[in-house]
Amino acid sequence: MVNAFDIIRSGVGGHVVKNALQYDGEVWMDSGGYQFLRHGKVPGIEDLAVVYDRYWDVRYFLNLDYPPNPTDSEYDLELKLKASLRNYEYLVRRFNNVLPVIHYHWRTNIIMKYLTKYLDYNPPCIAIGGLVPYVLISRGVPKNSRKSALEFLLRVRREVDVCIHVLGLGSPVINPILKLMGIDSTDTSTWRVKAAYGKVVMPGGGERHVSGREIRFGGKEATNEDLIRLYRFLRETGFPLIDGFFEDVRTSFEYRALVNAWVVLNCYETPNTGVFRKLYNEFELMLSLPNETAR
Repeated sequence: MVNAFDIIRSGVGGHVVKNALQYDGEVWMDSGGYQFLRHGKVPGIEDLAVVYDRYWDVRYFLNLDYPPNPTDSEYDLELKLKASLRNYEYLVRRFNNVLPVIHYHWRTNIIMKYLTKYLDYNPPCIAIGGLVPYVLISRGVPKNSRKSALEFLLRVRREVDVCIHVLGLGSPVINPILKLMGIDSTDTSTWRVKAAYGKVVMPGGGERHVSGREIRFGGKEATNEDLIRLYRFLRETGFPLIDGFFEDVRTSFEYRALVNAWVVLNCYETPNTGVFRKLYNEFELMLSLPNETAR
């Protein structure tokens, strides 16, 4: 997943993003709307279309949308959703591989109304965003937001017959729940961000500091038992850079990033942490019930 803001800022030339990435897999391009706004810019939909039109090797382009805040009034929520839909209507006339983006809000009936409007265009896939503040951060949001947001995701999965990509939720504690629901894919930058702060992502959830730097916030320092558990997971799952390399986890950002990416991609065991283990068990039970009962 790349975004148009970073592509413009980096000056990637030509018409092939994969050359700049030195990557031969599937590439999706986000609008970069969040990054534009952080830098005080509001991209025009026509300008974004020019960027999208430049690259032929991108599998899917994502709509330029305006994410709602948990504190938005119903009026403001509708304004943002209408503006996002207008952008999609513009882009879908120019590209046959642009995907709608639906952002979760606790006013789920309004969100579902707009989801139906997008489905009228028969998109090959839909992207669902806005879940990170509710599921992973859960500050400044209504009570029980984690479960409510994930219930919304399950509702969409049960009512939508196209692939579903969830934006930004990839992690060892969430991936097993998404897999349980039948969600097709997700993305994350946590593997790289944690590595930059001297942390490794642990199988089953959690993170540990390994760099020896001062711990300023979040997480715990890795114990020998933690490192043994991580090493065993990497070996059991076939991580290719382990013998003669594992000690680099303390000193090399690049190696930590590779380890973290591997853990995020390959860990689907039941979450270790209490709140997400409880959620996993609740959704496992919910999915064993008939749809109407589960709702």
